[in-house]
Amino acid sequence: MQERRRRERLPFIQMDARVKVRRNLFSNRWIDVSVSDFNKLGMAIVGDHEFREGEKIQFSLRLNTEVGDITVEQAQAVVRNSRVGDSGTIFGLEFVDSQKGGVAESLSRIESVLTRFKAVTQRMT
Repeated sequence: MQERRRRERLPFIQMDARVKVRRNLFSNRWIDVSVSDFNKLGMAIVGDHEFREGEKIQFSLRLNTEVGDITVEQAQAVVRNSRVGDSGTIFGLEFVDSQKGGVAESLSRIESVLTRFKAVTQRMT
């Protein structure tokens, strides 16, 4: 399969993710999703909810590390693709460029931590 990502996606330590979905015309709810890979430009999530290609979604992330958590609250991404995987439907998300400065900084910090974690893991194997 041809690689569609502009940057390599990285494994992660422990990342919690939630996506806001519309419950009905007047209310929304947050659902938990699994992150399968990540970089500062986007991520892949696995979840039970169906998202449409091109749909803009709101999400929150928390990367749990031994020295503290890095959080991203209510950021936005666009669904770029989907495919069926072993554990459910996998959705490829691209983060929206117009994120507030703190959001973009947190996404970069998460990528940096994951990059260092991957390097240490590779040295150990």
